[in-house]
Order: sequence, then C-alpha cells, then structure tokens
Amino acid sequence: MSPIPPLEDLNPDSFREAFRKIVEMKRKAGLIPILDNPPDLFERAKLYGNQYRNGAWGWASNIWSRSAANTSVVDDDGELKYEHKLLMLRVLEHILAQGPLIKVDGYVGKPGTKVQMHARVYVDPQFPDIAYRWSQLVFPAPPDGDPDAELFVIPHYLGNPKIPGTENMMMVIRFPYANLTIVTVSSYQGEVKKGVLCHWINFVYGKGCTGEHAALREFTVKMGDGSWRRVVMAIWGLTGSGKSTHSFYAWDERNSRIFIERFGINPLEFVKDQVIKNDDIIAICDERVYGSERGAWTKTEDLDETQTAMWRGAMSSRALHENTEFDERGMPSFKGELFTYFGKPNRNSRTVLYLEDTGFFDDVVSSGPLTTAIFLSPSYFTSYAWMRVRDPAIAAKFLADGKTIGHPAQAKELVGKVRYVPRFSEFTIGVSDSMHVLRFYEMLRRRDVEVYVFVTTGRVGAEYKWVEREIKGVKISVPEPIFEESDGRIRVRGGSKPTIEEDELFILQSSRGVVEYEPHPFWGDKVLVPRKVPGLSDSRLKELKPTSYYSMKEFEELLRAEIEESKIWLRFNCPELPDEIVNSMDF
Repeated sequence: MSPIPPLEDLNPDSFREAFRKIVEMKRKAGLIPILDNPPDLFERAKLYGNQYRNGAWGWASNIWSRSAANTSVVDDDGELKYEHKLLMLRVLEHILAQGPLIKVDGYVGKPGTKVQMHARVYVDPQFPDIAYRWSQLVFPAPPDGDPDAELFVIPHYLGNPKIPGTENMMMVIRFPYANLTIVTVSSYQGEVKKGVLCHWINFVYGKGCTGEHAALREFTVKMGDGSWRRVVMAIWGLTGSGKSTHSFYAWDERNSRIFIERFGINPLEFVKDQVIKNDDIIAICDERVYGSERGAWTKTEDLDETQTAMWRGAMSSRALHENTEFDERGMPSFKGELFTYFGKPNRNSRTVLYLEDTGFFDDVVSSGPLTTAIFLSPSYFTSYAWMRVRDPAIAAKFLADGKTIGHPAQAKELVGKVRYVPRFSEFTIGVSDSMHVLRFYEMLRRRDVEVYVFVTTGRVGAEYKWVEREIKGVKISVPEPIFEESDGRIRVRGGSKPTIEEDELFILQSSRGVVEYEPHPFWGDKVLVPRKVPGLSDSRLKELKPTSYYSMKEFEELLRAEIEESKIWLRFNCPELPDEIVNSMDF
C-alpha cells in the first residue's frame, strides 16, 4: 500500500507524515532512505564541480537567479488549492522513487542567543553541492535535534502546475504557519539560502525583533571634535544594489591610496577596529543586532582587489563558487567576460565565503544597539546621491517603499525597471511587511538612529519621458528613463551616480559628523541633503544633485509623480500602515 495519501488529503501535516512513512518503508526494506549529515558531502559535491587553480571549487546552477515570481506562499490550510496539493504529491512520488535524500542540519542565528533557529534541509542526492554549500553558511546543529523549520529541495521539473490565478510555473511553496518550504526545478543556491532565511525572519519577529534584508558592519570613527565613537551600521538593499559591496568594505593601505589621490583624505587616520558582521539577513533588536549566518553567499560581479575584505574571502582556496567564470590561468574571475546567460554577459556570479577569510570578522552579533541605517534605494530622477532622513515617519516610508532598480540577480525580465519591493526584501512570510515596518518605526521613535538614503546603482538626474501606466487599477503618468544598450548591458542616458569610493567617503565623513547639510527643497528639515562633503569637490557634489539637471518646477513635478506612484504600491504592499507613514512625504 502506498505511503502517499490521496491528493485531496494533502496538507503540510500529511506531507510530513507521508515522508516519515516513506523513510520507514525504505528502512524496513533494507534501503537507505537518508544520508544524515554525511561526512563525505564535499567529496560527493566535487564530482559535479570545477576546481580552480587556487584550490577553490565552483558549480553551475540551471537557473541563475531566484524565482520570486514562481513562489507561492500559503498562510493556512484554507488557502490550499489543487495546484499546491499536486506539487506536494509529485514531490512525495519523487522522494519515494529516488535514492537517499541528503539531510543537513544547521543553526541560523548565533547558537545560544535568542535568535538561534534550527533548520533542517533535505536535498535530492543528485545535488550534493547545494547541501554542502548551505552547510558551510550556517552554524553546526545536532542531527537529532528538533528543527524549527524544514526545507525539501528537489531541483527537478516534476510536471509543475501553474500558480493559481497566474501563468507562472509553481516552483516553490512556503508554508510559514507550518515552518515548511518545498523547492523544485531550480538548483540555484539562493532558493535554499533564502528559503531558510524566510523562516528565520518570521522566527525573530516572534522574539521581539525585526528581520531585515540588510548587512551589518562596525567601525570606530574619529569625530570632528577629536573624540571616538563606535558605529553599528546596517545597510539595506535588494540584490544588485551594492549591499555586499558596502557591507564588506573595509579601508586598508591599498584602497586608502585611492582616497588620498582622489579626495586628499586618508581614511586610516579616522577609523579603527573595522569588523564585518553579516552580509545578508539580520535581526534588529533593541539591545543588539544579530547576524544570521557564519558565512556569506555574495554576488561578486566586477569585484577587484580594492574591495579588500570581499576579495580576500572570494579568492580564498576555501571559497565555494556558483556560476563563476575562470581566467586564462584557471583562477576565479569576476569580470563577466566569459560566461553568458540567455546571450547576455553574466552579472550574477556568486560565492559562498567564510567571513573569517575576509580578515575583518570577529562575531555575527553587534557590540551594541544599531546607530546607523542606510537604505540603498537606487532610482533615476529626484533622489540626491545621499540624503539624511531625520523624520522617523519618512524613514519608515523609505523602508516600506523599498524602491529599487531591477538587476539580473533578481530576474532577467526586471533589468533596469523601477520596482517597489517593501523593505527591500522578497522574503517576508508569517507576519506582514507592515508589522516589521511598524516595529522598526517604533525603534526609530525611541532611539536616536541616523538614517540615510543612497542612490548607489541608480542615477541622479537621468533623462526621461512621460508615459501613461496602470498600476493596481489606477492610471497615472510617470517618468520613465531613456535607456541605451552597450556591450550587452542596458544603461541609462544622462545624469550621474556616485562611485563606490564616493559612497564610502560619504559614509566616513557623515559618521564623523563633518558633513554640512541644507534642507531638502520640498521636505525641509525633515530630510537633509549635503551642502559640503570634506574631500569631495563642490563641482562633483553639484553633479550628484538633481537640481543640477532639472528646473525647480520640473523637479517638483517629477517628485510628486514619484510620491503618487509609491503610495499606490504602498497601499497594496503594506496596507496596514497608518496615514502618518503613508502620507509622510506629501508636501
């Protein structure tokens, strides 16, 4: 008799029960159903990988980005449709017929802290590299412990149905109420990593924190008055916005020469005790900020030696690469010159690296409460390169908006498009984005946290055209950038954007309290824009202001259109937010 129940009886509980019956049936028949945290997992994975000349290993995935549009979140059994049950049935049928699943256990969140979550991942045996790389990201956990969340990863096409009400293939199902995720089709490492972290975000909310798609770094900085202070900095940003670039940035003798030559500033005279805490998902609590993982799975597009910490980790012989090309010497290369994806240059090479290999790691937990929040919110028109947000409600709206620009690492169809992704995260389950935003808003109201908005990969003052667009049933006129294509890459015409070094110069000088500000033309003292950044010429700073490209009337027209569009998205993405946040940018 089959251990698999009829399709109409399937739900997360019966799925798990059927899985247990399959395991027991195989054991009674003398078969091996599970490879429980196998010690030879790396050796198994090597059969499918390339070894670079520096000793590191790399693998390829069948899809080179996450599949957010192919993910369905089910919040209770009442939402289960035929399609969800069919995919669960097909996964169970495959597990019954397939060889032993690889089982890997790990803690997300530092063991022994309140944010420690035991995750258990079952992986199809044909993909040992996925299981091994994930095991190197997290902290070891006992194989016989009780998991707080489980993932089943079967990267095969199983005759997948479409997500109900859409034309998108259902590849991933998340059941936050059951602490269960099922991944099919894609062998992209991000599906496993982010699948687990989705549950951790929900888990830490239950611990009184807010789970954020942000990185964490710390340093001690010399203030303008000669005193020293510790900076605990979180950096938010969607994939491709520069979050890893800036979270891994550390000044050293090599890259400080760039600052001396370009800005007449030696950062090493003003900073000490630099540490990298976490690259991706963090829990912000009142008393501390907690990193989620002991390693990082980071995008390495255009990485070079000037980004010292990330370069060290990615070029280590222990690094575990994904979709990463090689040069003529057989070394890992991050130039995007050899590999293509759908005929375009690869812009999503990835590396699992050990944080201790960066040379700037000490612990995943901050030394104190959050002092600084940076939202990487790339856009095209009215944003200044850097803005300091003093009003908590506007800060909360920037976070809730999650305004960003599409990158190939998100999905190839989204490249260059303006997107509104609440909290710069596609990983919120269990409780709504609104609840996380409101909790962070209350933190800002209780404590003095410096909040900044950076343009990074976007543009200041881009050329545009007006287009009519329908958003969630509302017809509006919005500005749309004018694009050009060069060398297989889409670029925006006009305007300017800061370099990595200019962003880091602003981080340094704003942390020191030596940047001079002036009120925003329309938001006044609620949002400040830089009038002088020591080390940056006045002419260059002028190029990073939208008022250098648009008349004040044009600037106002563009800003009002952007606010109107953002509020339409916000009412859909975060419907529970109060008017004091939703309308905070109105003028």
